[in-house]
Amino acid sequence: MSNACNTGNPHQVIEKGSGVLNQLQITGWNILAEEVSFPVAVLNEKVLEKNAQWMQTFSDIAKVKLAPHGKTTMAPELFKLQQQMGCWGISLATVPQVITAYQHGIKRIILANQLIGRHHFELISALLKEGDLEFYCFVDSIENARALGEYFSGKKITLNILLEIGVIGGRCGWRDTSKIEQLCDAIKEYEVLNISGLSFYEGVIHGKNAIHEIVCFIHNVKSLAAQLQNKGIAQSAQFIITGAGSAWYDVVAKELTNNDEDSNYTVIIRPGCYLIHDTGIYQDAQQIVMQRSELVAQLACEDTGELTSSLEIWAYVHSIPEPGLAIIGLGKRDVAFDAGLPTPSLYFRPTNGSTENSRPTKADPNWQVVKVMDQHCMMTIPNDAKLLPGDLISFSTSHPCLTMDKWRLIGLVDDNFVIKKQIATYF
Repeated sequence: MSNACNTGNPHQVIEKGSGVLNQLQITGWNILAEEVSFPVAVLNEKVLEKNAQWMQTFSDIAKVKLAPHGKTTMAPELFKLQQQMGCWGISLATVPQVITAYQHGIKRIILANQLIGRHHFELISALLKEGDLEFYCFVDSIENARALGEYFSGKKITLNILLEIGVIGGRCGWRDTSKIEQLCDAIKEYEVLNISGLSFYEGVIHGKNAIHEIVCFIHNVKSLAAQLQNKGIAQSAQFIITGAGSAWYDVVAKELTNNDEDSNYTVIIRPGCYLIHDTGIYQDAQQIVMQRSELVAQLACEDTGELTSSLEIWAYVHSIPEPGLAIIGLGKRDVAFDAGLPTPSLYFRPTNGSTENSRPTKADPNWQVVKVMDQHCMMTIPNDAKLLPGDLISFSTSHPCLTMDKWRLIGLVDDNFVIKKQIATYF
């Protein structure tokens, strides 16, 4: 846990000589009894598990495979939770992330990115030599295909490739699909390169007509898949089509599985933020998904409920320097601020370490964070608010990726706000 160093806690273990807290061994910290250093980031265990099961249930009913994007949490323990729920594999963004996941037992990985650079080739080939890794990477250029072909031919190692398709003005991805055979021909020059399917990321398509454009784009990808299979260009027995971030997974799943009796491919979606979720941009996106998807709306009405935010940051009120303004010990070093400022969710006044018959209450909806600095944030409050320095406030966040990556260790809490264990991140 970032900066957590409670030397008075009997559960704390210090590794002599290194000066490093072996915090993974610490359990039983009670947040409300002030047994941790603040600010502190925690995940609610029940909500985390419910979110994991929710997306797996959606994937199963939608008849698609799930390879959640691990870059959101970079927490192998959470990857394993997703695996336990039934996910097909894990997606990652960089070679170091792939290595971390593999070293923690993840053996089916999509590098949802180009594999670029000789050093990265060496690292991935070393993993593939182990013989137990099912690995895929994206390719969208002839130059990259030839660089991969030359290197992996020399190593006599087969590399599974997913041709990435993109849109004008978007991110990576081959643009002109009418000329895709130029890329395929370059790949076919090398026996070690195995075209395993197609990949895309629809989240770069924006604007008033985004859904129409996304549907058309997906249909083009489907047509391209059929074309490659009919021409025998795709060598893989299990042809993959993979797309979908956290905002359009319902549309991708629906459009790729329409008329699935005629298809000859496996659909894999890659949402990443659902596990942590938030009270900002992904909550807004999920509300839109619920409005347009009968399946998602149905799941929300059943026992599975809805996706909810599992991440909270607890911090002290440091100062009330003037009426209507509270200064909180929470800043840019602790919480995301790129897609909306943190939102006060719970309030608690500590009472000499005792939590008996005492629970947090909902934060006043009139409290609002208006500015974030390195280690502080400014929160406007009513002039007659009863806040005092030393009070505790829990904040929910927007864009979980950029909060998770600020914490080396994150507490897993129960409903009594007791840290049961800590989860390591590897950003």
